[in-house]
Amino acid sequence: MPTRDDYLRYIRAAYAREHGRLDAEIAAWQKQFRANAALNTLFGYSPPRWSLHMAAVAAFLHEQTGDIAYAHEAADILLRFPEWTRLLPAEVIATRPEYAEGVPPLDTTFDPLVYGAACARIRLALDAATYARLAEIAADSLRPIWRFPEWGGHNRALLRAASLAICARAFPEHARADAWTEMADELAEESWGRWSIEDAVMYQAHWLRALVQYAEARGQAPALVDFVQPRLTLRAASQLMSPVGILPDIGDSHWQASGQWEWLACLEWGAATYRDPLMKWAAARLWEASEGTTPNIHGAQALLLAWRWCDDAMQPAAPADPLHDALDDLVVKKVVFRTGWEARAAYACLNYRDEGSYGRVARDYLRTTLAVSAEKMHHGHADEGGFSLLVHDGTVLLHEGGYRESPPDGMYRGDYYHNRLIWRPGALSAGADATALRDLGRYRPVTAERLYLTRLGDVEIARVRVTDAAAGVQWDRSVFFVSDMPCWVVIDAAFALNDAARTFGLLWWTTDVLARGPAWADTHIAGVQSWRNARDAALRIYTPDIPGRDLEMLGGDFKVEPKSMADFKALADLPKVTPVAELKQTRDANGLRLEAVVSNPSPHVAFLVQLAATNPETGLEIGPTYWSENYFSLLPGETRTVTAEVPAYALPKGEAALRVTNYNAAQ
Repeated sequence: MPTRDDYLRYIRAAYAREHGRLDAEIAAWQKQFRANAALNTLFGYSPPRWSLHMAAVAAFLHEQTGDIAYAHEAADILLRFPEWTRLLPAEVIATRPEYAEGVPPLDTTFDPLVYGAACARIRLALDAATYARLAEIAADSLRPIWRFPEWGGHNRALLRAASLAICARAFPEHARADAWTEMADELAEESWGRWSIEDAVMYQAHWLRALVQYAEARGQAPALVDFVQPRLTLRAASQLMSPVGILPDIGDSHWQASGQWEWLACLEWGAATYRDPLMKWAAARLWEASEGTTPNIHGAQALLLAWRWCDDAMQPAAPADPLHDALDDLVVKKVVFRTGWEARAAYACLNYRDEGSYGRVARDYLRTTLAVSAEKMHHGHADEGGFSLLVHDGTVLLHEGGYRESPPDGMYRGDYYHNRLIWRPGALSAGADATALRDLGRYRPVTAERLYLTRLGDVEIARVRVTDAAAGVQWDRSVFFVSDMPCWVVIDAAFALNDAARTFGLLWWTTDVLARGPAWADTHIAGVQSWRNARDAALRIYTPDIPGRDLEMLGGDFKVEPKSMADFKALADLPKVTPVAELKQTRDANGLRLEAVVSNPSPHVAFLVQLAATNPETGLEIGPTYWSENYFSLLPGETRTVTAEVPAYALPKGEAALRVTNYNAAQ
């Protein structure tokens, strides 16, 4: 079981190992920054986070030791952030309305809460003038929030809320401190006493960590404890903990990312707050899985909260029996099969979470404002009914689609990559293989539910149902887990809700086929990116003969180790495309209803097509306009019908015009 002393030793070791690397890290960041011009255009200015984390660790060590040298080192680093903004080209600044009053020295979403906490730790060691300069850096970094607040029950809104609240507490004399507090409360509202709308392990950790930090900064920590959401979110994470000491990489999550240690900190908070031994056990498993890794400054910064929230008096304990339902069938919606809680146990996680019936306004807001047509709102994948992780004998045998790993950006979210049954309209052409089922990954809304979870003798049985009303398909997945073997018997049954030709594909993702026979294959996953998997077990996939079904083994198509990493510069070389659109309009007492039929007549992809309803007289975009979808891509020859509603007060009379733009527009 990790203790506060273990966390402190890691933090000290990371600082001792890396604190002399500041100049080298800045030089490396500057080189990368200048090379990634397209990345900067898409995402704006991204400051050197290593430097921020080093300053945060130095400030923490000052607080621990009283050594003034640590405080001065932290302040010297933090005061340099404004100078690095000068690298951003003027033409990039001009494209971003949130930079109208200057480029923020810090990343508005992720950095100010780290920055504000570091400043508060060194305040008494600095003179008033120096601390006032630090306050202005915070103010300059928070200012863009008023232009792009990111509202809703998700991590980016709550990270902004926590940043505002922490900076208001760190700099109470600043002229904007009251405004920061007011905006913090506004952005936190959709998360305060409510569920996160994200089905992504990494981003749920961001959300929960920010929720606790916001509550602490606003003096509302006791009130937070009374809400069921944080406690049950942590219980679900504990029950999802795998034998290899990681959480399933569900949704937009990097494999073994820093989010795992963010979860560690949150679980330490939960264990201490709720006196929950299972949460303490889950925190210990995350820590044990990382033992032997070289201490680094990013890990040290993540452990600052784990050290602060840890209670050494709390003892870990796993349940005596497996807990198969990961908490509930309304929000979390996961089923876990396991033979036990030990490191060599067999384990599988079945995810059946859909978008759900809560958070509708926030989800629609994100659909309208973000270019994320492939997401199950928010940060989710089309993984309903899929196996998110399967482990046996310390070896990972199935896992999720990952996050910006492989295949290309966006497509990895599609149903094609999630160990599940998929369907497409029509029949495959002669000679086509399963790769013909792959598409751009645009999310198809479905509903999912658990029909039952029970035990019959020594066999555990779960059945989930996924309904795709638009495609006219209802799919039931029944899983029979024979723990003594261990073996999972999976029965997939698809029911057509209307008459139409369809193609179905049952896909299991691996990298290596070790052996194969007429209806079986022994498979293994070599690794994920740079992570190397153990070779103590293999997964035998046996598919009995079914009339009308063709068995095909494609090996590791698309699930391969990338030979190089890439940025977004290639987007600038996309062939130019001009989509064609027809607009129909009808008006009633509520306003204007638009129906746009958008086509791509070219032989190339029209990437990130954006529709905007405009005032014909002024040319300005009409707001609000509620689109059924936006920022989508069109394959060659593809046509899509999109609808929108314009309230009467937004355009009291007349008709709207339609503006169509896309990333690779001809002009």
